[in-house]
Amino acid sequence: MPFLRSDLRVWLAITLFLVPLRSGSATLPEGDEAWARRAENVDGQLAHPAQIEVAIVAYRQVVATEPSHPEGRWKLLRALHYAIDFTSLSEERKHSFTVEAIALARSAEAILDSVEHSDSDRARLYFWSAVAFGVRARNVGPLTIVREGIAGRMHQYALRSMALDATVDRGGAQRLLSRLHASVPRLPLISGWVDRSQILPLARQAFELDTAHLGNRLILAQALLEQSSERSAEARRMLKQITATEPGHNNRVEYLAIQRQARVKLGEIVGVKP
Repeated sequence: MPFLRSDLRVWLAITLFLVPLRSGSATLPEGDEAWARRAENVDGQLAHPAQIEVAIVAYRQVVATEPSHPEGRWKLLRALHYAIDFTSLSEERKHSFTVEAIALARSAEAILDSVEHSDSDRARLYFWSAVAFGVRARNVGPLTIVREGIAGRMHQYALRSMALDATVDRGGAQRLLSRLHASVPRLPLISGWVDRSQILPLARQAFELDTAHLGNRLILAQALLEQSSERSAEARRMLKQITATEPGHNNRVEYLAIQRQARVKLGEIVGVKP
């Protein structure tokens, strides 16, 4: 999908006019420090946005200084995703970050195709670009993203990410692929790549890569419920384990969100609201 002129205008506006630049040039370590403190203050079950906005500004400046910098780009995409999904920012602010993330992902193709950059950085840029397109998927629904070609791009990006480095986000590509095969409609000649038989194997791959990751446990529990009614007891045990786990500090808000999803799935199994 080409990078549209309207997207370019939005990206330039956000980068050049909407962000108050500090004097001097931000560095990756500045962004990384703020990223590490992203859950320093939590409002209920969401993070206060102060630290993640510092990270976003720093990563933006890195990308503005060196547009082909793959590490700066994937870290900016990751920070934007966190701001959208896990902070108490206003819906208007989250929408602006969504537009920015999608434009950034669309403009990354030249970097993704370049062998000059490390496999590790390219794998992460593929993955976080796919995640950015996933925000679009949530907003318009699975059928629309199939027709727009976004689902196919997410699938290809996740496959390429996994091929370059299967450990990205502790099994992130495998989790994404499992859910794509589970949720995307299979339309001949458009989304023929959808294969329901891959839901459980991909979920198992993620889980085996990192059994402690709550997201991997959740994806596997969902796959067990969808693929095998005989495994519902195992899935229920996994979901209960998720809800009983104490979230760590840095990933606290992400894990709280996963625990909410686990409670919803448990409620569906027993037929009551969580």
